[in-house]
Amino acid sequence: MTGGILPFVSSSVCEAIVDPALVVDRIEQVYRWIAEGAIVTAKPVAMRMNYDEPNFKGHSKAVIVPPLSVAGLRVVGYRIQKDGSGPNSPNSTRLVVLMDLESGEPLALVDEHYNYTLRTAASVAVAARHLAPEKPRLGIIGAGGVAQAVLRMFAEVLPLEGIMITSRRAESREGLAARYRDELKVPIETVAGTDEILDACNVIVTATTTKTPLVGKDKVRPGMLLCALGSYELEPEIYRTADKLFVDDWSQTEAAHDIAPLLKAGLFGAERLTAELAQVVTASVPGRVSRDEVIVVRTEGLASQDIALAHWAFEEASRRQMLQHLTL
Repeated sequence: MTGGILPFVSSSVCEAIVDPALVVDRIEQVYRWIAEGAIVTAKPVAMRMNYDEPNFKGHSKAVIVPPLSVAGLRVVGYRIQKDGSGPNSPNSTRLVVLMDLESGEPLALVDEHYNYTLRTAASVAVAARHLAPEKPRLGIIGAGGVAQAVLRMFAEVLPLEGIMITSRRAESREGLAARYRDELKVPIETVAGTDEILDACNVIVTATTTKTPLVGKDKVRPGMLLCALGSYELEPEIYRTADKLFVDDWSQTEAAHDIAPLLKAGLFGAERLTAELAQVVTASVPGRVSRDEVIVVRTEGLASQDIALAHWAFEEASRRQMLQHLTL
C-alpha cells in the first residue's frame, strides 16, 4: 500500500481471473505446506460469534503463509434466513486482508464470495483424488454456489461415470444441471430426493445448510466416499462406524457445533480419526486401500487455503491490471 491507497480485488474480478480448473492443484499445494509444517496458524484457530435474534453468525481466522511471504486475516459474517439461506448471500461479509510478511504493510483487500465457493469444493476434490472408489458416480446434495463448484471440479479430477443432483428447490437443481450438461462430457441427472442419489452413487458430496441429517446409516453402502461440507448432514452413527474418517483440521472439527456434543457424549472420539487430509496428500497415511471401504471426509475450511487463493487472485489481478483501489 502506498499513499493511503489499498488495492481491492472484487468478487467479480475473482470470477473473471481465477480458473476453477487450477484451484484444486493450488489447494493441494497448501495441504503439502501444512504437512511440511510451513504454515503458522493463529491460536485459537477461529474466533466465532453467534447471535439468536436476528440469527447472525460470524467468525474470523488468521494465518501466516511463509512460502508466499504473506499473512492474512479472513472475516466472515452473515444472517441465517428462515429457509436456511444466508451464508452464500452476496450481501454477507466475506473479506480477506492480505499483509506483506516482510514489511507488515497491507497488500490488498479481497472479496472472497466467489473464491470461498471454489476453496470449499476444492478441499474435498483434493480428497477425492486420493480416496474415490473405482467407477465413481457423483451425487451432489445441494445446488448452490458451492455445489456448482463441486460439479465442475469433480468432473476435472475424477473419471466420472455420471452425476446426479438433488436440492430443496426443483428450479435450483434443474438450473445447475442445464448450465453444465453441454459443457461437461458427463451425463447429468436431477432427482427429487436424496434416496435416489444414495442408491445410485458411490461418491456423495453434501453442500447444504441443513439442521437435520440427510444421509442415514442405513443408506451407506460398501465402497462409498462421503464428503460433508456442512454441519449435521450425516447421521452421527456414520462417523462412528465408517472404516476411515479424514478431516482437514481436527482442532476445528472437534469444536464444530454438531460434532462437539457427540464427543462430549462419548459417541465417538479422536481415536476414530484416521488422519488429516494433509497426511493423505503426502502419502504419509494410506488413503483408500480396499474397494469396499466406507470413507468419510469432513472439512471445516482452512484459512491457509483462503489466504493462498486470495493471494493468487491479487497477484493475477495485478498482472492483468484489474485491481481497484480504495482510499484510506
